Amino acid sequence: MAAPPTDTLIKASSDAVYYHAADGKRYVFPNQKTYQSWFSDFSGVVTVTDTELASLPLGGNVTYRPGIRMIKIVSDPKVYAVARGGVLRWVSSETVARTLYGEAWNTLIDDVSDAFFVNYTMGAPITEPAEFSPDTEATAARTINANRGLLTGPNPRLADTAPPRVSAPCACHSATPPPETPAENPEDQWRQFALNHINQIRAEHGRPPLAMNALLNEIAMAHSKDMAFNIREMSHDGSLGETSPERIKQGKVPDLDRPGQFTYLPYPANIGWAGENVGRRYLSMFGGDVEAAIIHQHEWFMDEPEDQGHNHRTTMLSSLAPFNEIGIGIYRDDTDIIWITEDYISR
Repeated sequence: MAAPPTDTLIKASSDAVYYHAADGKRYVFPNQKTYQSWFSDFSGVVTVTDTELASLPLGGNVTYRPGIRMIKIVSDPKVYAVARGGVLRWVSSETVARTLYGEAWNTLIDDVSDAFFVNYTMGAPITEPAEFSPDTEATAARTINANRGLLTGPNPRLADTAPPRVSAPCACHSATPPPETPAENPEDQWRQFALNHINQIRAEHGRPPLAMNALLNEIAMAHSKDMAFNIREMSHDGSLGETSPERIKQGKVPDLDRPGQFTYLPYPANIGWAGENVGRRYLSMFGGDVEAAIIHQHEWFMDEPEDQGHNHRTTMLSSLAPFNEIGIGIYRDDTDIIWITEDYISR
């Protein structure tokens, strides 16, 4: 099976569009505006099979093309110019911004959610216009490969061949941020993907991001496996009758190696509130794409009403409890069903 060519936009059966870079990895556009800073349309997108797409490891998020637009974090008024390599440089005054980007400089600023701001690194502030050149930065990073320090080369689809703001709908998922560093195994990768997606949803609703809790991850995974091996349906109660608070606050889970017996996992200290969302998805409905299945599960959670007490939606958004940490376990069984447990706590 031949890999698709590099420096190419690719997609499989889902709508998510990736950039296939020179390092053999696929990079995700976290939202429409990031995509439009690089490409003027969706011509040249190559369709590959789901198997071919899955064979390409995730490399991280694409950052804004340098020199095209400025960005700011939703919760911070500072405005940053984007330099090569995803480096942000604070534009220290309106005078500097006007000199670098013109009189309409304030129309060239995009808000970036907290969940995606971590993809960038901070550079030196720009205190004088001579310290930064948008044209030089854009020219030096004509491709995503070049911007990431990989191969360089022409790219006829770059957004500088079209107006900087395009109104065409984006085919990329706006809520599929992967980890900047590839995970060591698929389960870790899915977990990080799920966290990033949850935090993106929370950011869209004005909620702060959740922190991952490694101990809680193990407890959540134990319950996902219990549902897969023993219960065979979605349940907040385990196969031996333990409740979700017992699992989360005591680490009490069935021992898969000793049927009928419990084992006790390490658990986070000083837990206040605790909540749990569980789900399952049949991968045959998503062409085997685990990430698409995770997105669909989260969308199903969010379809519930906000004003009818505790439910999946209010748990995801911490609407009725101050959840600030999460543990995630996603297990794919031999029948191609994924079992999802997301445990929320406050500390």
